[in-house]
Amino acid sequence: MKKEYSKWKDFLLKSSIPLEYEVMQLLSENGCVGNYEYTYLREDENEVINEFSYDIDASYIKGGDFFDLMIECKYRDPSTNWIFIPENYGGINEIESYAFLNPIDHFTKEKKFLPLDYEPLGALCGKGIEITSGGQNPKTITQTISQLSYAMAEKIVSAMEHQIDELLATSEVIFYNVPIIVTTANLYRLNENVTMEEIKKASNIEDVGTKEDCIILNGNIGTDLEYFNLSKFSKFINSRGKDFLNEKLKSFNKDIGFVLSVIAKQYSPQAIAVIQYSEPNNGFKKLFDYLNEVHSPSEKTDLRMQEKQKRMEDISKKINELKLIKASNKT
Repeated sequence: MKKEYSKWKDFLLKSSIPLEYEVMQLLSENGCVGNYEYTYLREDENEVINEFSYDIDASYIKGGDFFDLMIECKYRDPSTNWIFIPENYGGINEIESYAFLNPIDHFTKEKKFLPLDYEPLGALCGKGIEITSGGQNPKTITQTISQLSYAMAEKIVSAMEHQIDELLATSEVIFYNVPIIVTTANLYRLNENVTMEEIKKASNIEDVGTKEDCIILNGNIGTDLEYFNLSKFSKFINSRGKDFLNEKLKSFNKDIGFVLSVIAKQYSPQAIAVIQYSEPNNGFKKLFDYLNEVHSPSEKTDLRMQEKQKRMEDISKKINELKLIKASNKT
């Protein structure tokens, strides 16, 4: 009887509501203002318009930097592991450490996001899988990503409207739409170049992967999400007028249609943060340190950027030297 009665605790914890409550308290302690349950509309798998949501929508404001934390919480028992394949910053997708911030500054006149070489919040990862004591659950992580990703376009439009209409008394506010998955599951990143044979021989996950308190997940925008984004952006263009938007636009291109098509395909969202909720919550400490660094870059970040620029210049110099050698050999 006692065992049956105690099940209420398991059911309550598995609902993730206590986790949401604790996360909201932690956010408040760090100066955030938030609300539970952000809802939006989209078609479900049966092409029926339905209401979807994520758990917490919180704002962290530092001067002209408005960080919108979009949080989905997933409670899991201590034996559950989320295991991710490794990826590297830069590379073919040109994902940098700040990609999870998804900054919007396309209608600010002067204040622009500084793409400096910030110390990464976490290692970059690709797809992941949930492993429990009962087996694998391939849908948990992908469904959670979808809950956050399909809310992004609406957030982007709202940010742009705030800049255009100066709803915060100025256009000089950069909005950062920061999607975050918070889970009590253990986070593991597989080692670089790990093989199936090494996994078969491993005694435990630590033999083939590293435990992380937070990771950055490549957004990998699919065709359906891209079309959904484009649909939202098209309505925005039609409602405000293309000529009007082009006149206000201060972005990498003078055509709002082109700018939004690029955002739809690559930046909505470009990356998502995954943080393990576990005392002493180092992942959240790193998050707020990172946001503060973006707002007010330190000398350390400036030095990292200078070193990166020097490396790039050295690489460019070597490439040019090789081109000259190749050209002289032809003559």
